Amino acid sequence: MKVRFFAGGLYTTLVARIKPLANFLSSFGVDCDVITPINFGRFAKGKIANIFSAILTYSARKCVEAINASDVVLIGRSSNLQAYLLMKALKRRNVRVIFDLDDALFLPVGSLLGIKIRPGSFYLERMLKEADYVTVSGHYLLHYVKRYNRNTSIINTPVDTNLFNPKFRSRNNDKVTITWEGNANVNLENLTMLVNPLRMIAKEYGRKVKFKIASYLGDQRVKKLFHPLEKYMEVDYGSERWLPMNRFARLIYDSDIMVSPLKKNPWFDGKSALRVGIAMAMGIPVVASPIGEQKYIVKHGVNGFFAYNEIEWTKYLRLLIEDEKLRRNMGEQARKTAERELSVYSCGEKLFNTIKKVLC
Repeated sequence: MKVRFFAGGLYTTLVARIKPLANFLSSFGVDCDVITPINFGRFAKGKIANIFSAILTYSARKCVEAINASDVVLIGRSSNLQAYLLMKALKRRNVRVIFDLDDALFLPVGSLLGIKIRPGSFYLERMLKEADYVTVSGHYLLHYVKRYNRNTSIINTPVDTNLFNPKFRSRNNDKVTITWEGNANVNLENLTMLVNPLRMIAKEYGRKVKFKIASYLGDQRVKKLFHPLEKYMEVDYGSERWLPMNRFARLIYDSDIMVSPLKKNPWFDGKSALRVGIAMAMGIPVVASPIGEQKYIVKHGVNGFFAYNEIEWTKYLRLLIEDEKLRRNMGEQARKTAERELSVYSCGEKLFNTIKKVLC
């Protein structure tokens, strides 16, 4: 069986979703190849690179090879003209096509002359309709896709439960570490939700509590946002740059509580459970907004808490800070959830069964 993965990006989707799933299939003897987009960032910057990427995402040679030597091709999130023509060519050769959607790319991000635009996603609905199967990373996306294709199911973005593992955690008995992890550059409005609750916690517990951001990625807006907290508590801003996954894991091994605030809007409704999944795999209880796929993974009072407002953020953080046994018990339940629903094995097995289904 020959399966080709056309990754829809060079960053989070590729590293956290496409490569782990492809590696899992390879471990079961499937002939897998991951085709990454052309990196126009090496030749141009900003909007110019984005325009080139939207026009020509993949190497023409790699597309021809996939058309001529594949049983199944998974196209990850790319839905521009080139990706659509690739799908048409594959189907003419009777190659089965799975389209993978892991973000709400159907939402407009701006307008031109009064017309709402979705750069790079102009052929999304056509590709959803014509794919043999569609995989998505959560319920919000599933609901949308079923308008166009009933052959669809959820495959969570997997978590490496071997790398993110409670046995590697280092505990500091002097401080309780509250951690946020993610891309700070695009989560400033979510991080803002933590400022007042953390101010209350800092004034109450002082230096007994530490807040860690993994990582601020050199974004000075983040430092400005949390700088006032430094008067009361230690604030660790993490790395200035992206880290390889193994180094990133080491960065958060000392965490006791993980926080995952998300604003209520359609874009964040389409987000996967990856952020809470990393914490759960490490046996860390989470306090999260009931938004996106994390509202289906977190079980309130069992493996974490949902916070609907600043009062509840403060309440549940305080509860977890004061009760080490509660943190430990919730962390154990969180680990079980990650192994059962979010592990590479669990998600990879679902994809393997999906591929066998489309080949029947």
